[in-house]
Amino acid sequence: MVATTASGEALVLEVARSPARRARGLMFRREIPRGTGMLFVLDRADRQPFWMYQCLVSLDIIWLDDRGEIVDISPHTPPCSEQPCPTYAPRAPASLVIELAAGEAARLGLAPGGRVLLVPRRAAGGGGG
Repeated sequence: MVATTASGEALVLEVARSPARRARGLMFRREIPRGTGMLFVLDRADRQPFWMYQCLVSLDIIWLDDRGEIVDISPHTPPCSEQPCPTYAPRAPASLVIELAAGEAARLGLAPGGRVLLVPRRAAGGGGG
């Protein structure tokens, strides 16, 4: 999937649709390269919390509604290596979540009320996605 921000920058996102893929997320990754991340497709719009268990790096968690409007952001969300880990939930229901390396949301100018355009990679000129 390709996400285009209001600044015009494109992000290449892995897509986590299945419960197993959503549960694993970006665990065990030592780095998240600039311009990449993960898109979580939720089963329904909700205030679903995320946690950082077994994540090795801090992340920006960006919640979006089904139109791509940003409803909330948890910036610089710290990793957690031992349970119980804190959870992070949006202020409003979201149906999509993007995780990026910490600091990327600010660098890209992402903020609640802004929009992200999501396009399948094939439609955007890339390979699978």
